[in-house]
Amino acid sequence: MKVSRPLIVLASLVAVLALVYAGLGLFWQDAASPFSFSTLRGQTVEIYGRGIYRLDTVIAAAGNRGTDAATLFVALPLLVIALAWYRRGSLRGGLLLTGTLSYFLYNSASLTFGAAWNALVLIYTAAFSASLFAFVLAFTVIDLPTLAARVSPRLHHRGTAAFLIFAGIATALIWLSDIIPAMIQGSAPAVLASYTTVFTYAFDLAVITPATILAGVLLRRRAPLGYLLAPVLLILCLLIGIVVVSQTVFQVNAGVAFNPGQFIGLVSSWVIMGAFAAGLTVSFFRHLDSQGAEAWSAGRKV
Repeated sequence: MKVSRPLIVLASLVAVLALVYAGLGLFWQDAASPFSFSTLRGQTVEIYGRGIYRLDTVIAAAGNRGTDAATLFVALPLLVIALAWYRRGSLRGGLLLTGTLSYFLYNSASLTFGAAWNALVLIYTAAFSASLFAFVLAFTVIDLPTLAARVSPRLHHRGTAAFLIFAGIATALIWLSDIIPAMIQGSAPAVLASYTTVFTYAFDLAVITPATILAGVLLRRRAPLGYLLAPVLLILCLLIGIVVVSQTVFQVNAGVAFNPGQFIGLVSSWVIMGAFAAGLTVSFFRHLDSQGAEAWSAGRKV
């Protein structure tokens, strides 16, 4: 069976670019210090002032560094493992690769559109481009009917589908609980700070929530596309759970204080969903027939 060489090249490029931007983001720290800044809305916010994220707010910069740590020590090794597994023609490897690429697509898009302009802007853009096309290619080389036939009927379809639908709705509610009160008051969410928009709000509400709910509905109906969407979004969810833990550690270390409501709504909820996603991902892979080589595009070169 031949696998897609362009996909291997693109995924390898994603790995190299992620190593560069996450490594520099995490470890490049100079001797500068934080400073105050007055925003267009009249708020006074604290700017990080150091390293790659020196023009981001303290909470955003510390969060980005926490994300970089999770990228370097969890997501990047997972991408390398998935790529090696995929090269051997493994169906599980292909699904793991697609799911891991969804994380790098999300991560690179967040930095490209969300981080304050810095010296790595072209690296972010290249990583976003490479991960986008790698994800699309990985998503399309799997034959959906054959994949569906490889999934054991003993898979907990209803439970997994219910979690995906719940995760999609919960994601929307978490962000809307911050957006709607601010709109009613005629102001902006506090997290906007020195930025003009919040990428995470827009992307999650426009893409992640609909995709996750759709995956749950399709899996509940045992539609072939559901068997591809479900593991991809479960892998993304479990990686986001790890990222939130890492972000929180870095933010607390940077002096960011969370009240109980923020800790429950913005930290614990993601961690709990990530833990559930991890268990459901393992379950999905256990119920996938290991003889999945022919699930790929009839061995054709893509």
